[in-house]
Amino acid sequence: MRTILLAAGCALAALSATAGAQDAAPAAPTASCYIEIQKLFGEPPSGIGEFGAALRALDTQLRPQVTEINELKAQIARLERRQAEPEATSAQEAFEEDDAPRLPALPADDPNAAELNRLSAQLEAKQAKLKQDYTAQQQALVGPVQTRVSQRAAAFASQRGCAQMKMARAADMAGLASAGATNVTADFVTWYLANPAA
Repeated sequence: MRTILLAAGCALAALSATAGAQDAAPAAPTASCYIEIQKLFGEPPSGIGEFGAALRALDTQLRPQVTEINELKAQIARLERRQAEPEATSAQEAFEEDDAPRLPALPADDPNAAELNRLSAQLEAKQAKLKQDYTAQQQALVGPVQTRVSQRAAAFASQRGCAQMKMARAADMAGLASAGATNVTADFVTWYLANPAA
């Protein structure tokens, strides 16, 4: 689910880690270091794997709701097409008969309109529930991974001598590179995989 991936990336980007000098003799601090978020989503050895597993679990949890919503949207689209077809034909016939446009008469109790209203209300409720469930599941499944990665990035920054560690989205990288920030993604992934958290 692309939305989930983007939201997780945005949430991780919000967790910039600032590292202080905690080791006795760290390297001289550089202005800033950054880690490419997108690369962290990959499987080892290029990524850390945990994000992928958390996102797959999130997708599995929410997939049935997304399927229901897509089915409702398809039903609504079919009803809207069904409603539009007779109206378009009636309007065209009315115009051709006397060359003066007339609106077609709508039935007093259109069952399609009632069904469309019912499905639209149901869709709105299911979308609101999905949004609520997404937030809860994201916090439960992806949140702990984000916290762990952020904490470990701070530890890595301290060891590496980075004065500041940023989690960078694709849009951020050109600006960070032009500001002289160092891309430490590959080194961080290698370190992360070689040093499992206690």
